[in-house]
Amino acid sequence: MKTVSIRFPTDIRFGAGMIRQLPEFLKSKSMTKPLIVTDKGLADLPVFKRVLSILAEHNISNEVYCDASGNPVESHVTLGVQAYLKGSCDSLVVMGGGCALDVGKAISLMIHHPGSLFDYEDDMVGARPVDQKLPPLIAIPTTAGTGSEVGGSSVISREDTHAKVIVWSGRLIPDLVVADPELTVDLPPAVTASTGIDALTHNIEAFLAKNYHPVCDGIALEGIRLVFNSLENAVKEPGNIDARADMLMASMMGAVAFQKGLGVTHSCAHALSTCFDMHHGLANALTLVAAMRFNQKVVPERFKRMGRIIGLDGDDAGDKFIGAIERLLKALKLPEGLGACGVKISDALLDTAFKDSCHANNPVPCSRNDIESIYQNSM
Repeated sequence: MKTVSIRFPTDIRFGAGMIRQLPEFLKSKSMTKPLIVTDKGLADLPVFKRVLSILAEHNISNEVYCDASGNPVESHVTLGVQAYLKGSCDSLVVMGGGCALDVGKAISLMIHHPGSLFDYEDDMVGARPVDQKLPPLIAIPTTAGTGSEVGGSSVISREDTHAKVIVWSGRLIPDLVVADPELTVDLPPAVTASTGIDALTHNIEAFLAKNYHPVCDGIALEGIRLVFNSLENAVKEPGNIDARADMLMASMMGAVAFQKGLGVTHSCAHALSTCFDMHHGLANALTLVAAMRFNQKVVPERFKRMGRIIGLDGDDAGDKFIGAIERLLKALKLPEGLGACGVKISDALLDTAFKDSCHANNPVPCSRNDIESIYQNSM
């Protein structure tokens, strides 16, 4: 008899214009003075100022913390906790992409929990429990990629080694998500493309992960369909709200689905971010095809199902699916291969990827040599 733990995320308010209801949502969670957490790149943009103006119109007091950028580190979290306490805040509103969302969730953890953030590392022997009070948290995604707004993970890098550390607890899932596709229309095409491929990779790897979870499988398949239906349109027509909405939904679906697990693409991508500070979505994009060719020989029926969900047919639907990924990447005009981004395969890169836990759920067991071959085939 197969067993599975089924856990779904949180209260999600989805739709164009939903951000205008933010004051009402704050009141529903008894949030009177939130710390608004975002990243440096977003803080000066009209989309962020729009949110602040909505709060001002309703006389909602707040503080802003925006020091984080790129791949966040522990000091970003520490400074955020200090800003929260200094401002006498009672809650958090986290707005942005993966960086801001990771930092915001980590801040919420460390406001009332003792020790260092890394004392709470997921699956670490002797890790501290997440058992203290957490402030109310509302998440507002402005990218469609990580889906971090519906997850309980916070990924923070060590400042000395740049190694990524995952802190996870179901209690870190935001209390409310305001998912408004209008907030994503100002993303540059390259960011829309790379974050969109991140969402696609989450859905694909979740569907392929060896764990048993048919609910996540169904969610992942629909997420894949949405990405193929809308990502190219979202890149080429930035104001296409329908395409933006599909991508925002696919992003959240991928994050829900990958509670089943991920795979070797993510192990390769995490190492590229650690060793080359590469954007996570781009790292996924550049290694996805080679990783999928590595997996297909063992689970061909799964690839056929992915092919059929995007309208491909025949016994070679699985091969066609990988070809469809290649065509999508080309249409998005992302860099062609790791070599174009200055990546060189090294022992440090291979060791980092092999130590990463994501490939443990890959449908094909991965050796260090297998990972090296994936990198070579991605150059």
